[in-house]
Amino acid sequence: MHLQKIGGVHAGAPAALGDAIEQRHGRQARQAAPASRTVEGDLRNTAATETTPTPEPAPLPLAVTMDGLSSATVPKHGPVIVRGRVVNDSYDTWSDINVYACSSGTPITTSHDLRHAAEATTDDVVCGRTSVFTTIDELTPGGSKSYRLKVPREQLGIGDRPGVYWFGVQALGTSTDGRDAVADGTIRTFLPQVGTGAERPTGRSAFTVVLPIRGRTLHDADGRLAAAEGWQRSLAPGGRLSNLLALAEDAPADGAALLVDPAVLAAVQQMAAGNPARTLGTPVPEKGEESASPSPSASPDADSDTDSDKKAAAGDADATAWLKRFTDLTSRLPVLALPYGDLDVAGAARHDSKELQRARTESDRFFAGLGIHASPVIAPPNGFLSPETRAAAGGATLIASSGALPAELAEGVDIPSSVTIGSQRVLVSEAGVATGGPAPTSGTQALALRQRLLAEGLLRSGDGSTTLVVLPWDSDPGPSARSFFEQLDRPFLRTTGSLPTTGDDVAVPDLVYPSSQIAREVTRSQFDAADHLAELGDTLDRLLAEDDGVADTATREALSATSYLSRDAVLANAGLKGAATSSVAGATAWYADRLGRVDVAVPRFVILGSTEGPFAMTVTNGLERPIRLGVRASTSGGLDIRAPKTIKVPPSSSRTVNLEAHTTEPGVHSLVLVVTDADGHPVRKSEDISIRSRDVGWVIWLIMGTGGALLLAAIAVRWRKRLRKDPA
Repeated sequence: MHLQKIGGVHAGAPAALGDAIEQRHGRQARQAAPASRTVEGDLRNTAATETTPTPEPAPLPLAVTMDGLSSATVPKHGPVIVRGRVVNDSYDTWSDINVYACSSGTPITTSHDLRHAAEATTDDVVCGRTSVFTTIDELTPGGSKSYRLKVPREQLGIGDRPGVYWFGVQALGTSTDGRDAVADGTIRTFLPQVGTGAERPTGRSAFTVVLPIRGRTLHDADGRLAAAEGWQRSLAPGGRLSNLLALAEDAPADGAALLVDPAVLAAVQQMAAGNPARTLGTPVPEKGEESASPSPSASPDADSDTDSDKKAAAGDADATAWLKRFTDLTSRLPVLALPYGDLDVAGAARHDSKELQRARTESDRFFAGLGIHASPVIAPPNGFLSPETRAAAGGATLIASSGALPAELAEGVDIPSSVTIGSQRVLVSEAGVATGGPAPTSGTQALALRQRLLAEGLLRSGDGSTTLVVLPWDSDPGPSARSFFEQLDRPFLRTTGSLPTTGDDVAVPDLVYPSSQIAREVTRSQFDAADHLAELGDTLDRLLAEDDGVADTATREALSATSYLSRDAVLANAGLKGAATSSVAGATAWYADRLGRVDVAVPRFVILGSTEGPFAMTVTNGLERPIRLGVRASTSGGLDIRAPKTIKVPPSSSRTVNLEAHTTEPGVHSLVLVVTDADGHPVRKSEDISIRSRDVGWVIWLIMGTGGALLLAAIAVRWRKRLRKDPA
């Protein structure tokens, strides 16, 4: 008996046990621990669940991983070394666990058959166990141990026929229910065998591999990025976003493309800055204004530093490093720009078309600010494009999932790389290839995805087409992405980051857009709330004397709350029901509170002593930033108001301004003062002001004239009497 020492566990290789079918029986359901993961089926890059739901087989009690495979194809002579871990996912203790390598003896020879093989469950696959195995003595619930199997070429059980073979690992053990010959855990992948001589591929197949930089970017009420701990894990080495960059870094120049939501980059920037709370900027006293009268209503600004702000100020080093890595990557890999916030374009096109324009503008501005050239695309994470989305696309490239094709194309032998609907072209991402290797492993793990691409490449070699592969939005290739693209560099396969520009477009009347998708779209009320938030931010930004990006911040938070990832159904599946609504409501209250700290006081009734005269207006600034505003009068006829063109008020201060009123006719006049920003855009209106004028000039002259006449008359009478008394 040949023995191997694997991680302290001795393994032997007894006689081959022959083929065993991976079938489960009743004890499997009793032993397997309940699944704890939630699946956001609404956003999978496939439409299969919309049309033909496939029940998931009961989970096996032992989970097996495949973390390393020494040879990406069937070797001519040397061994295949496979390594991974066995995890006890049940409530039982398992012992005497034999871990076998297994393979199939018949190759898959067409891409169509490979697609269906990848969709097969562990209940459907026949895998012959080799004579190579190792033994794990015991695994308690939740425990795990590593394995390593070295399978000589002659013991693989694979002949010389070219094609794609199953290769996997099975674990068989003993539990409280005893032991049988049925696998208690399994993992599998594809292992291509390249032919020789006349059977060797003569051409190359091409794949455009698109790596998604997407994520949920909601904010808390104070403006901090929500789920900060999750972002820290994702950006740290071994995290999802870090792993995606590692995979991209392995690609040669133009060997892959990056599909980027700029809101994710903004979120990483915020994490790099320590995830600070939302502010209006850093208060800076203005020269000569230190002695300005303090506002009686001014209160400390909630934007000022707190202990948590100071603690966060150090920032996240992993986020800073990630941004540097990303920026470096964009110099050699194409960037495909999503609308900012991964906007729910279908919902926006149906309910709020200006939101799509806002998201596209914000996306363009963001990338321009980073000096990154990015091509606009619309690629919903669920792969569905509504007719309204296509109509609103403008010049953006449209990408749909093959699951959104009419059934005869989606299930056909060859899936087209693009379709035309009228004169509009839509690129098609093959959902099956995008989801990578077969279950039960995550198909987008680097090893599983690599083997799927190699298998597809071998079977498609020489057809001259380019297959678009957009990975699911939450793809995690895992930490073992090194040499991924190097292993894909084969005579029969190449990868590119360029989107297909030519191909045999297939004309279709329309794409599939199920009614269930309409029900899942972001609603009109959510868009209205987001619009209101953006308008508040814009109003506040226009009042502030300095540009600190307040409007941009509000717009970006509003867009993030109307994302595909912020749909109610998606949030509910993730255990975050109502999170988008709460995010918008919290931000709206914050901006409304700051606007409420700017107050304009004017008298309700003004009496002018003549046709003109002054009256006072007091502007109170309760913010920690200077404001600048103007005043515009809306009056009835015969009244004119003169006001300063610009009124600037220092932080936490008040200023009294005299306005001049002028009338051309007496009486009561109605006045409404419109407070504007410095550029004349209305901010708020005052209540009605009544101004009364009295033209009293002629009365005074009449009185003075009458008085003078009486005085002269009195003098004349007195002289006359005196002359009569003293005629001499």
